Amino acid sequence: MVGGMAIAPPSLRPVPLPGAWRFWADMIVTGQPLGPVTCTAFTGSRLLSGFGTGSVTVPSGSTSLPPDRLLRLWSWRLWVFYNGKPVWCGVPNGIADQAAGTVTLTLTELPGYLSKRALDVVGGVTYTQAEQTAIAAFLAQPLADVGVSVLTDPGPGYLRDAFFDYLASTDRAQLLTTFATSLSAPEFRAEYYTDAGGRPHCRLRIVYPRVGAATGLGLIVPGNATDYSGTWDSDRLRTRTFATGTVPAGAASDATAPVVVVDLPQADLPRLDAIDDYQDVSLVSTLTARANTAAAQYAAPAVSISGTLPASLPALGTYDPGDDVSLLVSDPLLPGALVGTARLTQMDMDAAAGTVALTVAVSQPAPKARDTLTARLWGGTVQMARMTHKNLAPVAAQQTDTPGGTP
Repeated sequence: MVGGMAIAPPSLRPVPLPGAWRFWADMIVTGQPLGPVTCTAFTGSRLLSGFGTGSVTVPSGSTSLPPDRLLRLWSWRLWVFYNGKPVWCGVPNGIADQAAGTVTLTLTELPGYLSKRALDVVGGVTYTQAEQTAIAAFLAQPLADVGVSVLTDPGPGYLRDAFFDYLASTDRAQLLTTFATSLSAPEFRAEYYTDAGGRPHCRLRIVYPRVGAATGLGLIVPGNATDYSGTWDSDRLRTRTFATGTVPAGAASDATAPVVVVDLPQADLPRLDAIDDYQDVSLVSTLTARANTAAAQYAAPAVSISGTLPASLPALGTYDPGDDVSLLVSDPLLPGALVGTARLTQMDMDAAAGTVALTVAVSQPAPKARDTLTARLWGGTVQMARMTHKNLAPVAAQQTDTPGGTP
């Protein structure tokens, strides 16, 4: 005991992660360096057309991250390097302190900052036959505030109608991920790199028709991958799709919401109905695109394969979400082997274990998450937000009295 405070014995003091992992912190707004950070544990995920999360354990105070800086959530960011290459960056959004000499922080991957930005364009935004990667870039505009650049590649080009109402949905991150799930929609991913001076940067790349490339990454079972898991999910399998929208802003009180029906019968299946609610969609053209997308994507069970590889083989940083993965799976369920090429949809890094868990999709999209109480509560929150945010317009800020001043 020193001054009434318990001091952790040497055996419990933070032990830096071994190997090729390094960590660096800087300020999120100014980019001012804070310096290297000692971490005793790190896990982080990266997603195709989505935003990852992370967790890191650090000393309760250090030169780079003293307590006053640690507790200033969303003010700084943590860069993660593997073999000298940046592979992830996150912003702290929560801290768990158990008086053990270290604290555990939860983090949002840097482009996930869009989850903190609303679409606050008064009157909404309408696009008519606009190039779709430009629409996606508009949704991602606020990333410039946290030093993330946005790159687009329209490829052959694809024109699309879109309407985003004032305070539509809950945030821009949700709007962008929803936009990227439409049929013939662009994909996006976070990418990390260093400039000529060795300083790390993050960019969001938006590409049509697909982001990623062939990298030589492979998933062989049995063989180089451990913790193999395969799922065939029919939760959203359907032969008839009902897509429901919402009435447009300013519509008459007796206006009806649009419904689009798409039939794709299959000879060996009975009729299977599925209802998809899009409470942020009022344009019939957008609703039709969503219905066609769901009907095509869920005409067969979604297949997802996962396996864990060493972070060093192949080296982390040489592949990203969206890249092709050579697949060779042979087990009792697949005696003839599942052979082909899949897409890398998620990477889960674990620095302490020195591994990367890869999730690949044989068909897009990935299986729907299982129904849970948390998911239902979140769905209810989103629905209430959409109902509350409908037909809104800002009012002038109210003048408040200054304490001690003249009323």
